[in-house]
Amino acid sequence: MNEPKLQLAASVLVNGIKKITGNGHSGAEQLSDKNKRISEAAYSIVGNSNEPVIKSCSSIFNILNGNSGHCGYRAAMLSENRINYPVADPVADVSELRKKAASVLNSSTEDLKPEAESLNSLLELIENFGSYIPCGKYDDISVFDHTKLTAAVSLCISDWLCENEEWENKINTNDFLNQKAFMIFSADISGIQSFIYNISSKSALKGLRARSFWLELMLENIIDELLGKLELLRCNIMYTGGGHAYLILPATKKVREAIDSFTKELNYWFEDNFGTDLYIGCGFCECSANELNNKPDGSYREIFHAVGNMISRSKINRYSASEIIHMNSRKPGDSERECVICKRSDKLKTVNGMCCCSICSGLLELSDSITDKSGVYFTVLSEKPEHAPSVILPFDRYLVSDTHEELKNRLNSASYLRSYGKNVGDAELHTTRLWVGDYCSEKELARLSESSAGIDRLAVFRADIDNLGQAFVNGFDDAHVNIMRTSEFSSKLSLFFKHDINSILAEPQFRLDEGSGGRNAVIIYSGGDDVFAVGSWNDIIGFAVDLQKALGKFSLNTLTISAGIGLYPAEYPIYEMASETGRLEDTSKSNPGKNSITLFSDDSCYSWNEFSEKVIGEKYGAIRRFLDTNSEKGKAMLYNMLELIRNRNNENRLNIARFAYLLARVRPTDEKSPDFREKIERFDSFKKQMYAWIQNESDAKQLITAIYLFVYTERERTDNNER
Repeated sequence: MNEPKLQLAASVLVNGIKKITGNGHSGAEQLSDKNKRISEAAYSIVGNSNEPVIKSCSSIFNILNGNSGHCGYRAAMLSENRINYPVADPVADVSELRKKAASVLNSSTEDLKPEAESLNSLLELIENFGSYIPCGKYDDISVFDHTKLTAAVSLCISDWLCENEEWENKINTNDFLNQKAFMIFSADISGIQSFIYNISSKSALKGLRARSFWLELMLENIIDELLGKLELLRCNIMYTGGGHAYLILPATKKVREAIDSFTKELNYWFEDNFGTDLYIGCGFCECSANELNNKPDGSYREIFHAVGNMISRSKINRYSASEIIHMNSRKPGDSERECVICKRSDKLKTVNGMCCCSICSGLLELSDSITDKSGVYFTVLSEKPEHAPSVILPFDRYLVSDTHEELKNRLNSASYLRSYGKNVGDAELHTTRLWVGDYCSEKELARLSESSAGIDRLAVFRADIDNLGQAFVNGFDDAHVNIMRTSEFSSKLSLFFKHDINSILAEPQFRLDEGSGGRNAVIIYSGGDDVFAVGSWNDIIGFAVDLQKALGKFSLNTLTISAGIGLYPAEYPIYEMASETGRLEDTSKSNPGKNSITLFSDDSCYSWNEFSEKVIGEKYGAIRRFLDTNSEKGKAMLYNMLELIRNRNNENRLNIARFAYLLARVRPTDEKSPDFREKIERFDSFKKQMYAWIQNESDAKQLITAIYLFVYTERERTDNNER
């Protein structure tokens, strides 16, 4: 990457730092005249923000999906690991944060070298300190997102001028604003979920997490490879996660050719290593600065429609004739052996006495490092290491894990390319920090199941946000929609699902049982809008309630989520767990209005409010309060009551006499007890409630689920009857 471009990006980042620290001087003093004009043009497009920061950063969710809120954030660092919910009256004072920022950021710019690695590290520091400080003019855009986007636009203009030199002295004119100088590019990997789940149950939890993280890191490395080819920085990344990526690029011949060769080479690699299981579809749309700012109205949305349509066409017509010939020329695998983890029969090797394919063997060797909480970096090499476990990546790359000292020693090796840190960055080593939802209380499914309250069962949780694509494309009205707000929206949502979700699990709010401490649960993946977690059944249900409430609080109720929860013994095939829970999630998505949860089977689908207030708060609460002192008789009564309620539709009537008999068995009989009258009053109240509920369709349905939750909580470990 040439030095003038690096200096251009550096000046924008330095301006962002000065905005955070309160030093308002421009960082463009050392720029050439050409770069000064480019910088001025970029600030004009993104929006100049010379106004001083005098109030808190407003939430982007104030104006999402028709909302008209007035909430903002307290000034905070991301490294505090505390969820920064928007509130009505946030503290606007940024002095303390500025003191912390000044001691770190000012020293980072003193000897700043115009190198890609240094600038990418500087961008991470700006993210840490500037994600909750407004850029000035636009109080709902953070300094981080404003700085990042301005740097990206500057680099795009610089590259576009190389092919359009006649515009060098006209980029600050209105005519330039209508030139197709920019490109929104998107990549979407298909087959991710099948790849993650398609493993045996042997060491399933470790394998699931390793495969999920490898896919996430593979996408990041793919994007870094493309940025390297294009001589751009990570500021050009608008969003990555869940197999999707959006970038802002210059609309040049070089970029178009690079995307074409990049896509072909990558899909050849996918086909060679995974057959047709994984595929990357790419799309792009060239656009003007005015269109990025939605001028004329509706033009910004059309950019994303065009990109989406191109990706759809790519997925429908996946392979060219030459690629199909290449696939048909592959030699069949060893029909007598298969990988013990994913069942493939090609590219096999033996690891620790087990027959594995090349991908599974590499992930098996790295799985302990991948699933570790901290202290590990993941390094990409151009050559296969001789004395370290590794797993392959596209473009003939290899992934290894390093400690801090190992990485320091590896930096000067000829094969070193880049390194990533899971939820940790290191400016000295120029690692790229990847936010990852990696909460993990146990490393084995059986241990999670054993930690459950009552019944020895796992729960699998799958969920994603409702209508997220619509929110991105149509969530902001014409007066507010532009690339800045898309960037801010993407940034905040990514932080919630990759960063804040760890806190939601570590600090439970709702519990079915009387447990304490963090959840007995593990995140398999969480990114973008998608969550997959497993854990003790009671903690997963509690987590589901916490996550829905946290998302509502975080998004000011502008976003909803739909989920499915399945219940399984630990030895149940993991692929079936994922598949069946996915169908439960689909049931929630099919519920009118979505915004629902489906537990255990399709006939237990509820809106979140109905589940929280009616199933848990009303029905489960009533059962718990009455039967806590009479659990043995109560469980027998509830088991029989379940059969009675479920059979009433078959018999077209309710057997009131039998129902009365069941309730009578738990009527208090100790007349000499000093609190006998009080017990009788509680019983009469309980009986009245039950009579009313069992005769109403929706109440009866809620009651069935509440009964299951209670008996599961109270069930003895020797009682292994299935639902």
